[in-house]
Amino acid sequence: MHPESTEAMDEVVTNEVASPGAGRGVISRLLPPAIRLWLHTQLDHLEGLEFRLEGKDRQILSGHIPQVSLSAQRAVYRGLHVSQAAVTAKEIRINLGQVVRGKPLRLLQAFPVEGRVSLRTEDVRASLHAPLLEQGLQDIFQRWVQSPKDVIAGNDVLEHLTALPPATQLTEIALGHGTLTLIWLIDAATEKHLRLHTHLTMREGRYLSLGQTEVQVGQSGRWLAPSPMDDVVMDLGTEANIYHLAVTPQAIEMEGMVRVIP
Repeated sequence: MHPESTEAMDEVVTNEVASPGAGRGVISRLLPPAIRLWLHTQLDHLEGLEFRLEGKDRQILSGHIPQVSLSAQRAVYRGLHVSQAAVTAKEIRINLGQVVRGKPLRLLQAFPVEGRVSLRTEDVRASLHAPLLEQGLQDIFQRWVQSPKDVIAGNDVLEHLTALPPATQLTEIALGHGTLTLIWLIDAATEKHLRLHTHLTMREGRYLSLGQTEVQVGQSGRWLAPSPMDDVVMDLGTEANIYHLAVTPQAIEMEGMVRVIP
């Protein structure tokens, strides 16, 4: 092994890496499977995972991984679905000595993960079950329920709405330029629908805002006047810093950094 050389290792070709020292064999044989297993314990679902370890042999053998570049074709984290993810994690410290002895991989300190994720329409639909988005939508619905009665179309809508999970009976979802539109079927017999139209923005890197929101009730293709609602703000947490959010008809793209805490 050449301890001063800088190495980069792709997980998918890990066993192909040639090195004259035993240390490189330990890294290639044990570390990628341990990382893969740890990622699966942190995520609800993961597909198409590829990652690349970067650092000097002596650094990695001491449990210090200077950088990991990771990509996935599909991932689910706390109910939030993404179609594409490409991130880089730096300055990771792990219990490699214990991993060599067959113990699970464990993080020894916090580290930043920076990158980009993409949510397509089907991802947004699936993510409506996530606690964060579900709570945000329920907040909007509760405010709408409590708004003046002259802008509400019947108690039957209200009673149905209070028991309606956000993804239940969702008939249409559309992304626009900065906007999200959701339409639910309230009553099939009377063709009564509920439409929510909102603008998605980020505030201060950690607050996802549903702003300029309007709620409408429609029946047989005719919509009543929309009811404007106050902004609903969802806190992504102190460890998040989303510095770019773009909503297009094709996808929601987010770029930023999240600090991973052991």
